[in-house]
Amino acid sequence: MVIILKILLITQNFYPEIGSASNRAKNIYAALKEKGYEVTVLTTEPNYPNRNLYNDEAFWDEDISEDDIVRIQLSVRKYTSSIFRRLIFYLEMMWKFIFYNFKLKKDYDVVFATLPSIFIGIASIIAKMRQRATFILDIRDLWPETLLGIKRFDNKLILKMAYGLESFLYRKSDEIIVNSEEFIPYMVSKKVPKEKIYFIPNSLTEKELNQRSLREDYQSADEIKVLYAGNIGLAQDLDTLIDVAKKLNCNPRIKFEAMGYGFMMKDIQQRIMDLGLSNIKISKAKSRKEALVKIAEADLVYVSLKDCDVFKTVLPGKVVDYMGTGKAIVANASGYCARMIRKANCGLVSEDGDVDELCGFILRLAEFGDLRFRLGENGWNYARKRFNWTVNLGILIEILEKKVDVREKVELGVGEKAC
Repeated sequence: MVIILKILLITQNFYPEIGSASNRAKNIYAALKEKGYEVTVLTTEPNYPNRNLYNDEAFWDEDISEDDIVRIQLSVRKYTSSIFRRLIFYLEMMWKFIFYNFKLKKDYDVVFATLPSIFIGIASIIAKMRQRATFILDIRDLWPETLLGIKRFDNKLILKMAYGLESFLYRKSDEIIVNSEEFIPYMVSKKVPKEKIYFIPNSLTEKELNQRSLREDYQSADEIKVLYAGNIGLAQDLDTLIDVAKKLNCNPRIKFEAMGYGFMMKDIQQRIMDLGLSNIKISKAKSRKEALVKIAEADLVYVSLKDCDVFKTVLPGKVVDYMGTGKAIVANASGYCARMIRKANCGLVSEDGDVDELCGFILRLAEFGDLRFRLGENGWNYARKRFNWTVNLGILIEILEKKVDVREKVELGVGEKAC
């Protein structure tokens, strides 16, 4: 008798939501299905950054069967800067994930949870116990550390509980996947055995890697477009970008655009209006396919992170997307992000966010199209080698082979195990 491997994928963010978290979960799902596994996705209804966004059919542009997806509805309708409301949001999500897990009839071999939020982790542990399944934990952010990094929460008692739950999750997991190599020393300091930690970075599909700009796209005699794409939230330092735009406002050739989403968006728009800047605009979020096309049409791309220790351990997903579309990067970042850009030789980095230095980078790259092209090509070549989903998700398949003893069947492409 042959049994198909069954996997329960628990994730807050999933297609058609925008952002790196949703894209990561979607590609993990696709890789597991391609191997012949039976996958159920337990997730929320699309609501990031708000539910109304997904009334637009343009976001529903992938061939993904809703038969595999269990979507729960939450009462909090949109993201907010209020720590209290966000806590209510996470608690409601945790209890509903737990409730729906008990409604699911299948006996799963693997529970795979992707998170920063420890509340999803708690629901996943209960699923592991109920299903008596292997538990794989996918860590995209160091969640308690991030609370400190955004400087919006400092309740010592709750933080102590959060760190305790974090350590509990690490102990209960059978294997841990991280999307940043810089997370590994932190986890080892929490007494997580290094041999159970695997690195799978955010990546790109073959199709996405094949849509980079060609050389002729780099000539832009009349105008240089500098694009920021992605979340406009607490972790990003978009104020510095506005300061850069203000300083270059007298240069009619250089135009800035921030395309994205997030609850800091209105504040950024208001500051642009208050300063009367005509060379920078804010545009609404787009589907992933449309966003990558927009990035490919830009001349330069920009990334920034607030200067605090926890953000020095992350590589924003937008950097991978920038590399994959062959764009030269101007970065206001330090730590892992800065090192990765320098290692790939795909951009210019200001580690302290110096406005004059960032302006100098933009002016230099605006003047020398060949340099823009060369840096962009370096990034694209690096992305092909290091940020390729086809290659990187092979690591996950190897983990599953080891844990459920299906190596021989997977090699035949059927993803089954003998009973």
